[in-house]
Amino acid sequence: MTSNMHGEKARELELFATRQMGCNYWALEYQGHGDSSPNFLECTLGTWLEDVLQLLDAVGSQQQFLVGSSIGAWLALHAALRRPHLVQGLLLLAPAVDVTQHWLQVARPAGVDQHGHELVELPSAYVESGGIRVRRSFIEDANQHCLLLHTGQLEALTCPATIVHSMRDDVVPLHLVQRLADELAQSSRSFHLELLPGGNHRLSREQDTQLMCRLLGQMVQAALRAGPG
Repeated sequence: MTSNMHGEKARELELFATRQMGCNYWALEYQGHGDSSPNFLECTLGTWLEDVLQLLDAVGSQQQFLVGSSIGAWLALHAALRRPHLVQGLLLLAPAVDVTQHWLQVARPAGVDQHGHELVELPSAYVESGGIRVRRSFIEDANQHCLLLHTGQLEALTCPATIVHSMRDDVVPLHLVQRLADELAQSSRSFHLELLPGGNHRLSREQDTQLMCRLLGQMVQAALRAGPG
């Protein structure tokens, strides 16, 4: 939730997509991150989903392969469900789908912001302060985007999907990923789960990024062999 388009995975993907695959590449930086607007506390999952959909619509009729990490994977699934004609495949890295159920258990009260909105802190080993402050309304909004609370919400997903997840992930519980994998195995036209014994939530080791690029390349090549439709 604190990554930006200058991160290691984004750079590796750009090099792989443009130089080795000869594909166009777009890196999306959500509002409140990196070089974008500094309004992180005002953002919600719905805000970021609109960012994704606007980019897809701007690209137009070209079918895209979406790579999403953590919450980005959650958003990629929503985008594929809402723009099925534009999404040809999904690579989901450490997917934080429905992670709000976990957040509700670990969130710590963090006062209020300057506008009087209640704040909570989500523990994180990936920021200096040890936690990420969000408005409670952020979690409430994210809860409205859950995909696993009711079986069958992912039935409309038909594009190929691959999950890469570390069994040592300290952010997204393994049982959530297993539940997601079970549903995608039934709905997706082609599904693959890659569980790694090492690594962590960031999946930024050299072997992780190499695996990510290899799996994306396989997905693109399979789509090219299959042809339109």
